This record gives sequence, C-alpha cells and structure tokens, in this order.
Amino acid sequence: MIERDLERIGHPIRNHSGYDKFTPAAIATLFGAFSVHLIIGSQYAWGNMAPYIVGYYRDLGIDANMSEFYLVLPLIVITSTVFFPIGMCLTDLVNSRYVILLGGIIVVTAVFYASRSVSQAMFFVLYAVGFGIGKGFLYPAPLVAGWSHLPGRKGFVSGIIVSGLGIGALVFGIIA
Repeated sequence: MIERDLERIGHPIRNHSGYDKFTPAAIATLFGAFSVHLIIGSQYAWGNMAPYIVGYYRDLGIDANMSEFYLVLPLIVITSTVFFPIGMCLTDLVNSRYVILLGGIIVVTAVFYASRSVSQAMFFVLYAVGFGIGKGFLYPAPLVAGWSHLPGRKGFVSGIIVSGLGIGALVFGIIA
C-alpha cells in the first residue's frame, strides 16, 4: 500500500526512471564533496593548534599570547560568511568544479605561506583571512555539485556533505 502511494506521487526513492539514482558519478561527487568539507572542517581544531603556533612565535622571540590567537577562528568564520555569497554566485556562473578548484588553491596557498610566516600580522592575514576566503568558495560549491546529481535528495546530499565539517573537526583535532 505505502509503496504504491509512493510510486503514485513520484517519490524519488521509488522513481526508477534514472532520476536520483546513485550512479558512479553521483557517488564520486558525494565522496569528493564530503572530502572537501572534511578539510575545511579542520578550522574547528584551531583551539588545539593555537598553543603550538603561539609557542612557535615565542621561540622566534616574538611576544605572542593566546588571547590574540583566539581571534583566528572568529576571523575565519566572519571572512567565510562574507565570501559565501560570492562563492554561491560563482557557482551559478561557472561549473562548481572550477569554484572548488579556486577555493582549494586559495586555502592551500594561504595555509602554506602562513606556515612559513615569521610575522603574527602576516599569519593572521594569510591563515584567518585567506582560509576564510577559500572556505567561502569551498562551502557552497560541493553542495551544488552533489545536488546536481541527486536533485530529489537535497537533504540527504547536504547531510552527507556537511557532516564532513564535524568529522573534520574530530579527525584534525586528534591529529593536532
């Protein structure tokens, strides 16, 4: 009875016309999108990383304290919030894979150069602002890519992809 009702209303779980099927491309997209969110979820491990970075700057002879470095996570969040709509607009203009590529290049470059910074101000600009800009591009684009493969299962797709943020915090919190 329930299955017949689901078929009658065209519920995506029972729709066998090719719409919303888990094709290899859909599965690969979900895995890649989850992985992107896993990486940007590393920002939430900042509390574990900050003492080591403060120690690094103290070893360089720079007067660093934790109260300054606690500003990094809010700066990432604020910057990514500002760049999120830009990332969404870019995703509408071009293919989401190019927006993911751009965001990935920004994040990797910012983190790489921040790791070699000998100035606190430069570290803040590169890590907090650079990572935030990249995250603003990297957050919406994988969701749009996943939705394009499974348009009738947006909630499922969003849940799988965005769970990468939380799992990223767990994984990178342990690693840090």
